[in-house]
Amino acid sequence: MTERRRRVEPGRLRDPETGEWNRREVWHYARGWVAVAVALAVVFGGVWFVGNRAWDAWMEFRTAEDYVGEGVDDVQVRIPSGSTIRQIGDLLQTADVIRSADTFVQVANARAEDSARIQAGTFAMRTQLPAETAFNRLLDPAYVVRNMIQFREGQRLSEQVALMSEHTGIPQEDFNAVLTSRIGELGLPDWAPADNAEGFLFPDTYELPETADALSVTRLATTHFSTVASELDFAAQAEASPAGSPYAALIMASIVEREANRQDDRYKVARVFYNRLAQNMPLQSDATVAYANNITGRVFTTDAERAHESPYNTYLHAGLPPGPVTSPSRNALDAALHPAEGDWLFFVVVNLDTGETEFNSTLEGHNASVDRLQEWCRTQAPGRCR
Repeated sequence: MTERRRRVEPGRLRDPETGEWNRREVWHYARGWVAVAVALAVVFGGVWFVGNRAWDAWMEFRTAEDYVGEGVDDVQVRIPSGSTIRQIGDLLQTADVIRSADTFVQVANARAEDSARIQAGTFAMRTQLPAETAFNRLLDPAYVVRNMIQFREGQRLSEQVALMSEHTGIPQEDFNAVLTSRIGELGLPDWAPADNAEGFLFPDTYELPETADALSVTRLATTHFSTVASELDFAAQAEASPAGSPYAALIMASIVEREANRQDDRYKVARVFYNRLAQNMPLQSDATVAYANNITGRVFTTDAERAHESPYNTYLHAGLPPGPVTSPSRNALDAALHPAEGDWLFFVVVNLDTGETEFNSTLEGHNASVDRLQEWCRTQAPGRCR
């Protein structure tokens, strides 16, 4: 045993014959590697510490007058009309979009031609942007925040007033005041009545002005109506149409807008109503009954609603109602001017999903179409046809 141990040569970790570990040598090597690891940790730790401090110092130096990176939080900034570059820089600095207004002014001065293209408005920005990035955003239409309002085809005036109030924060009472006591300031055609603006706010999408009031917002739609009417030569065409006058044509267009489901059918629907007027038949329009009862969102009306006494109830009164019941689209206006040729006196939608409509010149044919509608309602949409 003693002899075997003496064979374990210094520097060997294991006896080559027995495989026995030389504990002394193992401990010797382990202490050496631990010392090396400790030394490396100290070296790398020092390098990391020094490097980190150096990076912080470099970033502090770089951002002393400007931010770097892609920004932090979304923010909107409004640039008033007539703002100078210095004032714009101050606004951006106050909103923490840029670090320094001076840096922004330097960027703007170096790009004088681009600076002249900056316009007033509200812009989508981010906090802590480089000055040049913020400058570029002011030139990019993609970052302009637009306050838009959309009037849908077939909306009545009360719905449009509620929508304008919602988008502007202006009380509905202010809009109603404009539509009554200041109706003469709306730029309506000279054939428009002096006491009713229903039907004259043209359905379209409008960009609201930065500083809006009830009159300026309302005029966006009434001015556009006058433009469309002029393009259609509406007054002259209406005189030559079955309507006989532009206001009667507008009333017809407003009814057609609500009664027809497809654009091509509007010309036929207009002819049905003109044929009924020519024979002194009541129009029997559910759209006018809905208006008389101040209801929306339903295709059909009830017996009680059709019995409601109102000059707008065309089940009770022959002829056109006294005014429009919606704001008609350009297509409906054109249909009122140029109805299709035909002898139809009735129409009914037979498929509420597709809008398929059948037109008839006899009551018997109409009743057959009504039966098809009722069958569709029973099989395809129970409870929907009420």
